Amino acid sequence: MDNSKIEWTDHTFNPWWGCMKVSEGCKHCYAEALDNRWKGSHWGPNGNRKPMSAEYWRKPLKWNDAAAKAGKPAKVFCASMADVFEGHPDTLLHLVRLFTIIHSTSNLIWQLLTKRPENIMRLVPEPWKTSWPSNVWIGTSVENQAAADERIIHLLSVPAPVRFLSCEPILGRVDLWYPKSIWPEGPKTCCSGKDCGCMGLPVDPPLISGIDWVIAGGESGHHARPMHPDWVRSLRDQCAAADVPFFFKQWGQYIPTYHAGERCYEKSRYGNSIGECWVKWDHRFDDGTGMIKVGKKAAGRLLDGKEYSQFPQTLNARL
Repeated sequence: MDNSKIEWTDHTFNPWWGCMKVSEGCKHCYAEALDNRWKGSHWGPNGNRKPMSAEYWRKPLKWNDAAAKAGKPAKVFCASMADVFEGHPDTLLHLVRLFTIIHSTSNLIWQLLTKRPENIMRLVPEPWKTSWPSNVWIGTSVENQAAADERIIHLLSVPAPVRFLSCEPILGRVDLWYPKSIWPEGPKTCCSGKDCGCMGLPVDPPLISGIDWVIAGGESGHHARPMHPDWVRSLRDQCAAADVPFFFKQWGQYIPTYHAGERCYEKSRYGNSIGECWVKWDHRFDDGTGMIKVGKKAAGRLLDGKEYSQFPQTLNARL
């Protein structure tokens, strides 16, 4: 898609349509819903993956020429309607074609995102394994701690110039500072005594030490699940502490009752007013944090009154 509406990219390219759900973040997949609306039947283990037309495949070449003329690289997210590294038999020939297109579009920054990072090194061209293209960023989706523990370790094995996380939709608190699978309560200073918190295990570096960019956002759509504000604040603060660029994409359908400088949001169907500042919650978390459903556009993308639109330094260096 030319001029993508996704805030952290410029264009969206889908070499094919279709995928299969693999984790909790996929529960309300917008791509599957859109495919169903078009009666595509391209999802699930029995769905065929639909390749795009020859004309569509020429779009990256046009974007590449335009970026060259502008003297500024364009970012291309691949793919919003599929998973590049799904490894489905229907996709393998088209994946080779995609790598060929990437090789011939040096003025484009390709943002490849997957929920299956364990497949990356198996499916990329052999030369990439020792000499990764400088214009290819690689990311994985991380919606909760389980996904972080499972997927990030595979992402860190990829020798890409930029490795990024898409924490959208955030479904719980995600700690990137240590491997939860080893230290459920967090690592302590390693020692040789019997009370050593690390039990004699080597102290691994925090997961975030190998990450170059973090995108975060809440879920949108009719069945969206609310995002606790502390979940995204935690990611923001972890990134700030590790000097990792942070991009807050959206709240999704819900916002906290008090948001952006403790301004009380009006919602006429509940009879709210700024002066009285009372509200009926659409959702309330166990700690008492109330959320109201206002829709993606009204919710916006301000976090504590500030917009976070940071990108990796490698991008800034190329502009």
